[in-house]
Amino acid sequence: MKKNYEKKHYFMVSAIALFVLSPLIIWLLPYILQRASLDMISVWVVETPKITYWYFGIAWLFLMVGSIASYFFYKQKILIIIGCLVVAIAFMFIGLKPINVMSTAGFTFVDGPFEDEIKYSWEDIEKVYLVINEETREQSLEFHYKDNHIFVVDNNSEVQSMRSMLLELKDTYGFSFTTKE
Repeated sequence: MKKNYEKKHYFMVSAIALFVLSPLIIWLLPYILQRASLDMISVWVVETPKITYWYFGIAWLFLMVGSIASYFFYKQKILIIIGCLVVAIAFMFIGLKPINVMSTAGFTFVDGPFEDEIKYSWEDIEKVYLVINEETREQSLEFHYKDNHIFVVDNNSEVQSMRSMLLELKDTYGFSFTTKE
């Protein structure tokens, strides 16, 4: 009886495909999933923390190990693939919890997957600074809260769109909005 070795090549192809698609899995997938889950008119800014990308990188590693190991351990391939897939999905799910959100209701911060959600309303803001880098002309916003917590938005396009909203909100909620030198 002749062995069909071509079936084993499917697992190597999946490993190569995972390697080629790794930038999409590690960097783009968490970005898309977090924005899709919070796609509302009331949400202005969604920031994905670095720890989320680390969790997706670990998940990608488990998917890669599962593909390569299933090539070498052909008889246990289904068990290996399902086990690595379950662990990878668990890491992805855990990695989606850390998030920074700015919305009409205020701010929500989750720094780690096992940490509690911290919420600030617009009344909790003491002052907001517009910081302009003199060399690059990039702009960022620094939000200073009454409990000394600081949140920075450094995406230039988001800063541009939020400036007019902040001018309206500062009058409503009584915080100062100035440039920082």
